[in-house]
Amino acid sequence: MNDKIVVFIDLWFLHFGISKFLKEKWDGEIYAILDVEEKARKFFEKQKIVNFQKVWYYLDHVSKNTKVDYDYLKKFEERYGISLWNIAFSERLFYQYNPFHKFRDFEILSIIEQEIKFYESILDEIKPDYLALMVPTSHHQQLLFEICKARGIRILMLTPVRFANRIMISEDVNVISGFKGKIIKETKGTKTFEELQSYLKKYDSSQKIDEVKKKGFESHIFERYKAILKFFFSSQTPSFKKRYSGIGKTRSKYFCIKFSNFFKKKIRTSFINKNFLYKINSDTPFIYFPLHFEPERVLLMDNARYYSNQIAIITNIAKSLLVGYKLLVKEHPAMKIGGWRDISFYKQIMDLPNVYMVHPSVSSEEVIKKCSLLITIAGTSAIEATFYNKPSISFTDQIYCILPSIHRIKTLEELPFAIKKSLKVKIEPSDLEEYIRLIDENSFEFNIFGISSDFAYRFGLKGAIMDVELSESKVRQFLKDYSDEFKKLAIEHIKKLSSDNVLLK
Repeated sequence: MNDKIVVFIDLWFLHFGISKFLKEKWDGEIYAILDVEEKARKFFEKQKIVNFQKVWYYLDHVSKNTKVDYDYLKKFEERYGISLWNIAFSERLFYQYNPFHKFRDFEILSIIEQEIKFYESILDEIKPDYLALMVPTSHHQQLLFEICKARGIRILMLTPVRFANRIMISEDVNVISGFKGKIIKETKGTKTFEELQSYLKKYDSSQKIDEVKKKGFESHIFERYKAILKFFFSSQTPSFKKRYSGIGKTRSKYFCIKFSNFFKKKIRTSFINKNFLYKINSDTPFIYFPLHFEPERVLLMDNARYYSNQIAIITNIAKSLLVGYKLLVKEHPAMKIGGWRDISFYKQIMDLPNVYMVHPSVSSEEVIKKCSLLITIAGTSAIEATFYNKPSISFTDQIYCILPSIHRIKTLEELPFAIKKSLKVKIEPSDLEEYIRLIDENSFEFNIFGISSDFAYRFGLKGAIMDVELSESKVRQFLKDYSDEFKKLAIEHIKKLSSDNVLLK
């Protein structure tokens, strides 16, 4: 019998493109869960590009409800070993980051209950061998991932490897397939740190993000404000009203929040410019903590959920410093997009003794080069520090934690000892060279940011309503323009399927 894949498709279309080219090369069955809005659904109902065995629409099965079957949810947790409140807290719109609606307990559990029943009905019906999806960024994607994993369904997940434009297909976001433990390099490497830095510059995340901004809405003011106007003057579709992200998002609230944020951003910018450090004095040794962007996937999901309070983490680092060291905290430059954080957040950090805020315009590379040690919750900066011969401490298991110079801390009580130990670490460039080899062998180049950005710009996917008409001819043209990239993705999936003895055409 042919193997079966369920693909999770949202409006970024990557897995639609993968499905098209996978169909041409692979003898299996492809099913689709579609998480799209009203207008996009019309495209999928009529399109002739990909012939799925069957499709399901997420919004047909999940809506706001007030009735919760608590016994059903308790039995689900026991059967699968999945903590549902852990899943719920990973959703940025359920907690802390939603200015439009405060979800109550029963609303959250009602939505999750409907999602579970929806997913279980699909899995029971077709009994798939594989689930293909992007790294989950919302709770309902994470929930599907967890259920499939618990059922023994193989995961084909497009996962970034912390170097821009390189991704892997993995069952775990933080693990290189088949590799466990720490890197142990018995033979001496051939490259210096300076030579290895060319690899970092080639896959520099900040540079790639800038390229996306030039191509996307951030560099097109007219298009950005057109998306806002669209929300005010277009009718709200039934799917928008059903989706949990649309609850409470009225035009009046949206206008008030946008208007308020405009002035808040100016006030916060002024505060940052007046109070943050522009120059890094390396006369006094310091430890560096770069703030995470919020809301961000790595803080809300996986094993970072219990360390998402950055002020609490910074406070504990400050308590654990050795005499003679200070702590520098740098704001993430991308927070500018959301209007920066509240001034009270910065003041809490600045009120801590021996702790200083660094201006977001200061180069992260400059701070890393001058620091003695870098500490992060789950950030890419830890691997970047290794390229500059700097040790790191990570609060969570990340793909880079296999490097001997990166200490994965297990408890807060361990922090003073971990700092003292890490400051004495000697980094071997051969370890980093081996890490790069492992990454290259288990990942491939793919311009995921550029392709997603171009798709958003072409079809106007920006703003409060992510609902647009999708012309089949324009979608075909998009897939044609990026056919080489989508063929590569399909081939990489086939490699994974081939390893499980799946027949190829």
